[in-house]
Amino acid sequence: MDADVIVVGAGAAGLAAARRLGTAGLEVLVLEARWRIGGRVHTDRGFTRFPVERGAELLQGAESPLGQLAKEIGARQTPAMTMRRGRVLDGGRMRGLLPWTLPAVPKLAAVMLAVRRAPGKPDESFAELLARRNVDGRALRMADAIAHDVCSTPSDLSVHEMAAVMGGAEESGGQQRLRDGLDQVIDYLAQDCVIELNNPVKVIRHSADGVTVEADRAYTARAVVVTIPLGVLKAGGTEFAPELPAAKQHAIEELRMYSATKVILHFDRVWWPDSMSYLLADPDIPVLWPPRPTEPVLTAFVTGPRSDALRPPPGPVARVLDVLRPHLNGAELVDSQVVDWGVDPWSRGGYSSAAPGGTQLRDVLAAPLGPVYFAGEATDRTSPGTVSGALRSGTRAAEEVLRSVSP
Repeated sequence: MDADVIVVGAGAAGLAAARRLGTAGLEVLVLEARWRIGGRVHTDRGFTRFPVERGAELLQGAESPLGQLAKEIGARQTPAMTMRRGRVLDGGRMRGLLPWTLPAVPKLAAVMLAVRRAPGKPDESFAELLARRNVDGRALRMADAIAHDVCSTPSDLSVHEMAAVMGGAEESGGQQRLRDGLDQVIDYLAQDCVIELNNPVKVIRHSADGVTVEADRAYTARAVVVTIPLGVLKAGGTEFAPELPAAKQHAIEELRMYSATKVILHFDRVWWPDSMSYLLADPDIPVLWPPRPTEPVLTAFVTGPRSDALRPPPGPVARVLDVLRPHLNGAELVDSQVVDWGVDPWSRGGYSSAAPGGTQLRDVLAAPLGPVYFAGEATDRTSPGTVSGALRSGTRAAEEVLRSVSP
């Protein structure tokens, strides 16, 4: 055999699994389709004079897996987005977000309390809950931002899913960034791992005797941990033989994987308020933020159908600039880049979400299938769509392997 365990994918989930299995004494081989490790974590060190995150960016919760790992490696952290320092575009003016939101707080608080109380009742979409409670105006705009943040839409977001994530309370506390780049966590996890890049997996064959993974050649192992993103599974990018059971195929089909786009803009100077941590712009460009407050760089983040709508001419950069132009005060764009995870062949989307009735499907997707184990943010119910969720899922899959494959 080529290894005790093959891990498909060198993102956060795959590397967490490989590291845990390796420390337990198993021989592990990681096969990665991309030219780099990290998956949807991609730190760009060439765009400007500080690290810019093209993918995952925020650390939420010091006790989350990402928070604990950042502490373990001594990663420097810097505060990220806070409502107190947020801004909003409204009526052609840039206003402080907190005073702008205050009139909507009672209604928003009632909505979130209803979300917490939703388990035990029939599931519904967030939009249905908002409509029943006659949410409109500023409260509706803030609610839409919540759905956008989890890469979904109010009409396609399960209230039970929202309640499960809120109940876990892991991704809570002040948001932070890793000042020196999120890739330092990825590099730490990859230490001592055997990784083959540019090697996409085409077929995973499995039986009671083990697995054969077909990539640039056939690799054999006692087990395989599959961390292929949900969007790639949906597209049938990897074949399973025998085919996946109907229940698992149903989970892949029904869980959502909308697109996500980052438009990163480098200006000749900072034109926004020094204290601004993020900006709610408009329905088409929901949120922007300065990755580092003192640097003239803004990141626009757009998910779901709005992300798809950015692609046609005049394109994402022009569309974002059109929203910002009345506020630039003569500032000029120096450089820009667009990161569209929806058209990336090895992600085919931003991150997963669950539609009404779909929360339990994450467990179905995560369930082992003989010597085939599954990980990735889409298999995590505590904090799906996050690096922490990916890390925890990789460790969970590794523990499942260790219960049946001994060193």
